[in-house]
Amino acid sequence: MKIINYISVLVIALVVGGWVVLKSLTVDIPVGKVGVRIQQYGIFGKQGMVKKDYKAGWHRDLGPIDKWELFDSTIQTLEMTRDTRHGSSRSVDDVKVQSADGYAISLDVTIKYKITDGEAYKLYQKLGAGSKYRVIVRNEAQKACMAAFGRMKTEQFYNPEHRRIAATEVHEALVQSLSGNAITVLDVLIRSVQFDPEYENKIRRKKLADQEVELNKSMSAAETESGKTQVIEAETKKLVEIVIKEKDAALVRMKAQTDLEIVSIRANYEKYETEKHADADLIAAQKGAEGLLKVKRAEASGEKLRNEAMQGSGGDILVALEAAKNLNISTLAVSSLDVDFLDLEEMIKKLGAK
Repeated sequence: MKIINYISVLVIALVVGGWVVLKSLTVDIPVGKVGVRIQQYGIFGKQGMVKKDYKAGWHRDLGPIDKWELFDSTIQTLEMTRDTRHGSSRSVDDVKVQSADGYAISLDVTIKYKITDGEAYKLYQKLGAGSKYRVIVRNEAQKACMAAFGRMKTEQFYNPEHRRIAATEVHEALVQSLSGNAITVLDVLIRSVQFDPEYENKIRRKKLADQEVELNKSMSAAETESGKTQVIEAETKKLVEIVIKEKDAALVRMKAQTDLEIVSIRANYEKYETEKHADADLIAAQKGAEGLLKVKRAEASGEKLRNEAMQGSGGDILVALEAAKNLNISTLAVSSLDVDFLDLEEMIKKLGAK
């Protein structure tokens, strides 16, 4: 059991010791940094600065033999502004230039830059350790801004396109001047422009005068347009009256045409009705004549048949019937012995029928 404890202690001691040795013999370069190694003695190689950048990670650090310098490898910002709360310097640090026409201009300028990839050792070789390169970036930016913006007239500062062109010139000048110092300039931004108060007053007076001139022009144009409007209103009113009269005339013509068509339709209808009535009367007369002719023919036929019937036994019977109708039996005194009223044949004979 004691042996196991001894072994455990030994393992822990070896691990801790190995970690301490490793820690003492290496350097950890954090993310966002780049390292430059200076070999102070020529034991493990050539003495002096190693011409190579070391990126984030673990690297050898043999105590007094190796010396390390770290630089910022991220994109850095130089803020030159009047606002002490947001500038790179905790004081008024704006870029002051004089315009081509002699007025003082204050600029807030932002420079985006970084140490050129793979050239941190050149920066160290030329400027040494620390942040001396930031002072150089600021000085070069001041000079470039004064040169580019100093060629502009004050009125041109109001034009965004002129400011953009000047900012591009500053960018190109910084790229050229800082490339030899292992600095890459990414962008130049002009964030605000402040003018000399005297010039601002002059511009304000000029703007007021210009606005007054424009106001007078506008009032004159308004009066001219007002006259045009009155003419247009009169012409429009006249056109409206013409349109109304043309409309009334068109309505009269349409009414007359409609009345004419109505009269024509009524005349055609009456003519048609008269013709149809005449045709109907003619047909009725024809039918009446035909019917009367048939009645007469029927009467003639009946009379003929009656005459024929009268010439035969039917005539005798008819005479006997008429004689019987004329008898007044209620006042006639007849012997029932001599006449049998129930013997019809005998009675017919007595009345004269054959």
